[in-house]
Amino acid sequence: MADFFTHFSCLLDVRTPENAARALDLYNRMMEENTAEDPPSEAFLLSIQPEHGGTQLWIRDDTTGDPQAVIEFVLRCAEEFGLTGRWGFQ
Repeated sequence: MADFFTHFSCLLDVRTPENAARALDLYNRMMEENTAEDPPSEAFLLSIQPEHGGTQLWIRDDTTGDPQAVIEFVLRCAEEFGLTGRWGFQ
């Protein structure tokens, strides 16, 4: 049986360090919701990038990840922080 992997890495600018901290809370809640799913998705990793002023989130996979979960998280952040404009990941 074949193994399929989805790799990605991107930055999301949430404008302020305070928003970045709140985004981590959103992420933690989303990961709790994910564990309740059967089966849980592969999800993704998230961290604040201090070298970018603490306003950018680094979203990436571990070994593989769920691009749909990333999109849902970014949409939650956009709504929560009033983010507009284009965004993408690869």
